[in-house]
Amino acid sequence: MTEREATCREGGWNETTVGQGPGNQAPKSCALPLTSEAIRLSRRGRHAEALDLLSQALQEDPTSVQAWVASGFALGKLGRFREEVKACDQALALDPTNVEAWINRGFAMGKLGRFSEKLLCCERAIQLDPSNAQAWNAKGHTLGELGRFEEELTCTEIATSLRPRYVGAWVNRGYTLLKLKRHREALSALSWALSISPGFSSAWVLKGITLCEMGRFPEALSCFVCAEESRPLSGPRNLYWKALALSRSGQRKEAVRLLEEVVRGNPRHVDAWIELSNCYFLTGEIDESVRCFMVAYDLDRETIRDCLSRAVALLKEGRREEGLRSLSEALGILVR
Repeated sequence: MTEREATCREGGWNETTVGQGPGNQAPKSCALPLTSEAIRLSRRGRHAEALDLLSQALQEDPTSVQAWVASGFALGKLGRFREEVKACDQALALDPTNVEAWINRGFAMGKLGRFSEKLLCCERAIQLDPSNAQAWNAKGHTLGELGRFEEELTCTEIATSLRPRYVGAWVNRGYTLLKLKRHREALSALSWALSISPGFSSAWVLKGITLCEMGRFPEALSCFVCAEESRPLSGPRNLYWKALALSRSGQRKEAVRLLEEVVRGNPRHVDAWIELSNCYFLTGEIDESVRCFMVAYDLDRETIRDCLSRAVALLKEGRREEGLRSLSEALGILVR
């Protein structure tokens, strides 16, 4: 899961609605109490136990919409996204107007990389409940995954207007503003998210990245330290940004340690190789600096060739805007 994906995922169901809806007109036997208990277990993170109870509930009453919705949510939390889609489909076959099922189905589609289908699920949820902040936030996240950041920003603005203390939507809003290079606004959105939830690790990481892009490296480093109070940083992306903050704050030996970890995790991370070369040079390890620079040079050469080939192909097809973007990408690498 990426640093911000969790911000789009909430409860997945509302316990007060258990037993309601077209598929639950007349609960059978003990399906309702089993479902209620399963929901409580899932809220405590005990998703496997919740699934056992939900399986029993569905044996008692296969038409229980909320049992299917809760099953889908628990399956998603366990990383079983294809099964989550199937559970949501069962719920929607019984009740096509169930907003939670549409949102959860969309989440699973996103985890499977099927963003166009996720977008359709989010839009259906919004049609059914235009005031559902979670649906707007999920739609925005999906648009961001498709590179449509201006539209994502609009969705996050709607989500935060509907729920002013919706921390996940504020984090996504900050992320979108960061992608749009609107750094001061991104910093404001992320700071507001942290005023609501001071332990939100993803918000600290994104605030740190924003401060790095603003050249405020010591402040950025403080943000990464705060993020690690909730959970250790992981993944080449996050470690790279912390390493950059360390390097530009003068802590180059510690930066080298992290950057070596970054390139082990992602050997094609050109920026990490370049920063590693700089760190080695400034600490007097010239041979290592040259080695890292040559790796970065080879990777850049491959990327430039790919960008230019793609640009020529797109321009020949008459796709001028996309072709110019690829050309610009290649030129950007050359002047980096």
